[in-house]
Amino acid sequence: MGRVNLENWMLLLNPHAGGGRGKKDLEQIMDLLQKAGFEFELFISTYAQHAIQLTKNGIEKGYRRIIVAGGDGTLNEVANGVLRQTVCDPSEILIGMIPVGTGNDWIRTFDIPNDYKKAIKRIRKGRVFWQDVGQIRARQNGHQELRFFTNMAGFGFDALVAEKANRLKERGRADWFVYLQSLVSSYLSYKTRQVSVVVDGKELRDLIFSVSVGIGKYNGGGLLQAPNAVPDNGLFQVTIIHKIGLVGILKNLPGLFNGRFIKDRRVSVLQGKEVLVESAFELAGEADGENLGNHRFELTVLPKKLQVIVGKKAFPKSQEQAKSEELEGVLLD
Repeated sequence: MGRVNLENWMLLLNPHAGGGRGKKDLEQIMDLLQKAGFEFELFISTYAQHAIQLTKNGIEKGYRRIIVAGGDGTLNEVANGVLRQTVCDPSEILIGMIPVGTGNDWIRTFDIPNDYKKAIKRIRKGRVFWQDVGQIRARQNGHQELRFFTNMAGFGFDALVAEKANRLKERGRADWFVYLQSLVSSYLSYKTRQVSVVVDGKELRDLIFSVSVGIGKYNGGGLLQAPNAVPDNGLFQVTIIHKIGLVGILKNLPGLFNGRFIKDRRVSVLQGKEVLVESAFELAGEADGENLGNHRFELTVLPKKLQVIVGKKAFPKSQEQAKSEELEGVLLD
């Protein structure tokens, strides 16, 4: 670790992030970067998946250091651009994050402050981490689509919430209540499906409420859906919530914010390198909050694929992990 080279950065900003915060705060972000000594060229994404192409363009121009000013979806697109381009090995690219989004879930695992000035300080310090990336194949608009994700993919109820939240964001909503409103309205319209989840060849088939496949720990604006996820261990954490009623949801609501909901008998937690999620019925899917596919999803973890800048307290251990390691230390003594 050491201070990063401040020259030749690509600043990729999403003006729509955070319900328009990106556009409103553009001058502030640029001013803070300049005061911190960064030399950069500004790239602005203006439509869905534009950041993928902009990332490719920047890499073709010779940029190997990227600052993402946006939310989880913007980071997702930048990662897809890095991994799809053919100019250089993805390991040559370094990514720093300035959070401008609504949910900002990736930063919660990787200890990036939700404050522009402090986030820029993190980038200057240059604590580099090689994180795993998820690869997902899904059928979209009649053809097979390959996508990568950096934080979490969700299927069933999770994906429906993301879809509704995205619609609210498109209308300019940018507060935490976007997720609360989406959560409530999704529950009222959602139907539990018969779903097959295959993790490293072992199948679980049941009436399933939701499936979360995590590299990072959080999604949905701070829900700790994958509390035991470790972003560089080459494994997904798969959290499956079986059929559950309104009483069960309300009972577990506090546990969604501290990870304790996984102790409920209607929740299964698995780990694996490959995951297949499939249903004969329409099943919504999303990756890093971006909607995709509706029936069959094949996921593979790509170990230590992306070079990102993180904070000192990145991906803190869950209570279960901490207790386990503490016990292990006692036994070794």
